[in-house]
Order: sequence, then structure tokens, then C-alpha cells
Amino acid sequence: MKATEVLVLPALDPGESYVEPAFVLVETAAGDDGGTITGIDLIQSGAAGGRNGWTVKTLGQAVPMSHAAACEWAVSYAASRNIPIVYERNETTPKKRKRAGYAAALSAGAGGSVGAAASSAAK
Repeated sequence: MKATEVLVLPALDPGESYVEPAFVLVETAAGDDGGTITGIDLIQSGAAGGRNGWTVKTLGQAVPMSHAAACEWAVSYAASRNIPIVYERNETTPKKRKRAGYAAALSAGAGGSVGAAASSAAK
């Protein structure tokens, strides 16, 4: 899968349910030192240990990385593993729920073109 094929969408609000069988979740918050702290998780549904449910694999915890850089890394990771969706939540800026706000910058930096990213974000 190419990075330009990965959708970057706003993370769901608490109480809402994800329906995709696998996705990467990027969450960024302000750190105590004024920098940013980012968590990146791979979330998958399926059977594990004889039980059905969700599994969470932490790919990065309390990483001192900007939200844009974390999203770019997550898109690259997702594309390399055929995971079609990255959800993102950035709590370091005022709440502006823009659909795929990072898609153009991410795809251009991950080997795609800005035009392709913009067209995929508009779908």
C-alpha cells in the first residue's frame, strides 16, 4: 500500500465506536515542559487468547515528537503494513475538527504527491 492511500481522519470522541478492524491512533498533548508528548498505538480487532475483542500495541509512548511528524511516521508505518486508516487527535491546539488536516503534508513527506493527498483527503 502507498502512503497516499492511507486515510488520515480525526479520532473519534469518547463513547463513539471504531468499526475498522485495524488502524493506527496518534494522540498528541502538551507536555509539562511546554513541548509535545505523543502516543502512537496499533489497534486491531479479532481473537486473542481465545477471546474476541480489541488488542492495543503501543508503538510509541510519551514520545517528544510534533504531531505532524508523528502523523507522518504513522502513515508510513500503516502503509508498510497495509493498514488503511490513521486516526489522529491533537490536543496541543484549539479544537478545530478538520477532516484530514494533515493529509497533504503527510503524503508529500512520505513519498506521495501533494495533489494526490489532497484528492484522497477530499473523498
